[in-house]
Amino acid sequence: MLNRSLDTALEETPSGSCTPPTSLSPRTHNVELVSSSFSYHHESLNSTSQLTTDKTTTFKKSLLHRWTHKDSILCVAASPKRKLLYCGTQNSTIIVLDLVTFQKKLELQTHTGSVLCLKLSECEDTLFSGGSDSLVKIWKIEDVIDKDSSIAISNAEFTTNLVPTHTIYSLLDVGDIFSISWIEELKTVFIGAQNASLSFIHIDPDITSSPNDHIQFMPSNRFDKFFDSNGTKIKKNSSILTPSLPSSTSADLLTDKVQVIQIPVNNIISYAHNGYLYALDYITIADPLTSTIGGNMAEDYKHIIISAGGDGEIRLWGYSSQKSLVHLKSLEDAQADSIYSLAIHKPTLTVYAGSSDGNIHVWDLTTFQLIKTIQIDNSGDVYTLAVLSNDNNSPEWLLVGTDSGIVKKQLTNSLDNLDLEIGTNNSTIIQITKDDPCLTLQTFKINNESYLVGAGSDKTISLWPLHDINDTCSVNTLKNNDGGFEHHKKYSRKDKNFFTTENFLAILGELISFKSVSKQPDLYMGECRKCANYLTVLFKSLGATKTQLLPVENGGNPVVHAIFKANSQKIKNGFEPTRLLWYGHYDVIPASSTTWDTPPFAMTPSDGYLYARGVTDNKGPLLVSIFAIAELYSKNELDSDVVFVIEGEEESGSWGFQNVIFNNIMEICDFKKIDWILLSNSYWLDNNNPSLNYGLRGKLEIQVEIWSDRPDRHSGVDGGVYVEPSMDLIKILSKLDNNGKIMIAGFEKIYENDERLNQDGDIAHHLEEWERPLYKEISSRIPDININELLRKWRLPSLTLHKIEMSGPDNDTVISQKAEAKLSIRIIPGQELDDVKQAFNEYVNQCFNELNSTNHLNIKIMHEAEPWLGNINSSGFKVVSECVEEEWGIKPILVREGGSIPAIRFLEKAFQSSAIHIPTGQSSDNAHLNNERVRIVNLLKSREIIKKAAKKLVKEDL
Repeated sequence: MLNRSLDTALEETPSGSCTPPTSLSPRTHNVELVSSSFSYHHESLNSTSQLTTDKTTTFKKSLLHRWTHKDSILCVAASPKRKLLYCGTQNSTIIVLDLVTFQKKLELQTHTGSVLCLKLSECEDTLFSGGSDSLVKIWKIEDVIDKDSSIAISNAEFTTNLVPTHTIYSLLDVGDIFSISWIEELKTVFIGAQNASLSFIHIDPDITSSPNDHIQFMPSNRFDKFFDSNGTKIKKNSSILTPSLPSSTSADLLTDKVQVIQIPVNNIISYAHNGYLYALDYITIADPLTSTIGGNMAEDYKHIIISAGGDGEIRLWGYSSQKSLVHLKSLEDAQADSIYSLAIHKPTLTVYAGSSDGNIHVWDLTTFQLIKTIQIDNSGDVYTLAVLSNDNNSPEWLLVGTDSGIVKKQLTNSLDNLDLEIGTNNSTIIQITKDDPCLTLQTFKINNESYLVGAGSDKTISLWPLHDINDTCSVNTLKNNDGGFEHHKKYSRKDKNFFTTENFLAILGELISFKSVSKQPDLYMGECRKCANYLTVLFKSLGATKTQLLPVENGGNPVVHAIFKANSQKIKNGFEPTRLLWYGHYDVIPASSTTWDTPPFAMTPSDGYLYARGVTDNKGPLLVSIFAIAELYSKNELDSDVVFVIEGEEESGSWGFQNVIFNNIMEICDFKKIDWILLSNSYWLDNNNPSLNYGLRGKLEIQVEIWSDRPDRHSGVDGGVYVEPSMDLIKILSKLDNNGKIMIAGFEKIYENDERLNQDGDIAHHLEEWERPLYKEISSRIPDININELLRKWRLPSLTLHKIEMSGPDNDTVISQKAEAKLSIRIIPGQELDDVKQAFNEYVNQCFNELNSTNHLNIKIMHEAEPWLGNINSSGFKVVSECVEEEWGIKPILVREGGSIPAIRFLEKAFQSSAIHIPTGQSSDNAHLNNERVRIVNLLKSREIIKKAAKKLVKEDL
């Protein structure tokens, strides 16, 4: 049993939603069922097959208690403070259940029809109920000591009374009351109704009225009934001017203790939705500075009401100081059916909307973007939703009630559970009860223990403890982790001691703790968005004048955009600021705790280094740049306008990034010319010599498929009869490379002087004149370096075969129907992507045609990145080189790299500016490898370099 003690009441707010009765027949859309809004590299989230696995037995064994009633239970409200459960029934009563003794404490006749929704105030002293009699009633919860109780708890047993204080009605025929929301600070109740209206009323305790003044206007005593609420009840032979009272309301209305309130017509939005208004909730903006909700809502409205209804839309409303509701935003999805339920994860501003087509639509309020659609039940409605929020070391769960029972989906992982792959049940839907129709559910906490209550049309109410929800419903048991950082801590630039090394490291630790792995969106999309939100809050707190999240198509991770405006005395004296754009990325590649010496997502300092995934690629250098610019801004020493563009898909090929830039280019640059593009996303050539990067190879990721019209076959039956796709593929691949030279047209001239590469140090005939001194400098500074290897990595293209895959079962006798090769080509500055793509397609098709094969060929370009070559003679390169030399006491060596960064050349073209690449880490940083690290002194010196460069860079050379 739960520990009964009123003086140890907690402050946790229950989470849950109310639901419509099953008798309703909302309109439906004839739409194609979609299981996921992702349409590129994300895996499908269609979870229907997972529901066939019975995971319910163990969870049912953990049942703490079950109550049986004579009527269906339509809504519940839990009171952790009193350890009570309030339940609304289909037969007009509210049941009060004791969560300590499991006894029914009270059953009260409240409405003349079904009790459709219940809402408990935050202080848990007031209960709101809405019913099919078109009324909202307010109840004061009174504790009464029963000294004769046989159960001795602190020498007394508390019973509970529900004392009616207010009855709210409308002159309009609103029909059933489906949803209620109460904002304590405003003393205002918001009401969603069957006639699609959204209304509100302020509860002023100083205003009184006589119940008799309202009797003839009550919904049950009116004559024109459009909806199926209780109709007029008139005594035989009586005048229509003296209607009788329904028996259940007479006692309430004839006592002066109950205030009867009519909703003013001005407080009713008659067509808030184009369908029944089923669900209401709200968000309170505690601090506009740290709010990441989209648009300017946080600046204009402290309270934002969120409604959903039979039209399949979610609508946002602002409650103004003039006590009126203003429509702010509609979230629409053409494939969404009637929305019955809402659950809002307020820390991440994520809305989960359950619909009548068995789907949950997931919306991000930071970008107003539909980020995924989760299929729950092919044949049933999603009646109710709840989010179970735990501490930082435990997962969060989305709990869903349908006709088929309760299912769960894991929303986040524990910090230590880093080995999960796509396909494990943290990315699937798990049935935890079966064949128990659930119309309403709620999660709540008592004494820091989590509980779930569910009820429905089977006339039962069930209570489960959730401390073992991972064990009872998951294949993998998540371990606890005592480490980690507090996310979304508010930082203030007003603190003169804020920009210390200690604060920098603390914030970097928090940034690292987000598992923002872009290549596994089904596992980590939520973490990526949390990371983006965190950066947005940080930018706002540090004084950025403009901060926003720019949505990426098809549910990609949003782009963080922020601007710091120049504010130095030079600017005040009329100096025109240089305008800089800093590019970086907050996503990282996967990391497994089993292959690391330290937890990859918990930053570990050791021997002057920081170890964690992303600490050098690219969160460390990114935070260095933010701190450098924000510190200058805080001291009124920022001579440049600095625009930050931080993407979340760089490790996945910068998917969608170009469209975001094109669609928002003028807003991003603040309608002014960008002079220089800066970034730090690479490393020194060794551990001792600071570097500047002036070149990168481009990349084409290609998939070559060859397939037959015939299915997979057995070699013992059909071997030697037909041309095998795998053999065709091998023949084509063998013609792409000849002793390290790419045989595609256009590459031959690159290898004219290739024989000289075999002579150590003989580079004069291969390099252009301006590059020769650079390689000589490298050779003199790093004697052990192999210059010929550098030439092959930096100056020559390459073709790499990554994988060959065959169709059919995995055995040694199959003739595969399809063979597929994945390869990449690294191209160099001077080569054009389009030319290389065309030449590759023509050459491979030519080779295939020469085979005279009966099979078929298909070539797909999966990802591409242009090569980049910077201008080392520009004023910008010279200034940054001077800043590096000042800080390190040695002139940087100029290097190129064999890798690719898709965004650099694109940003140069988009903003017609030159890029300067400033490596932060050392060659031993192990980026993309286990035990990734960065030296702390590199971070600190890079911060000073950026501060100096921001003050010294002038406008780009014309």
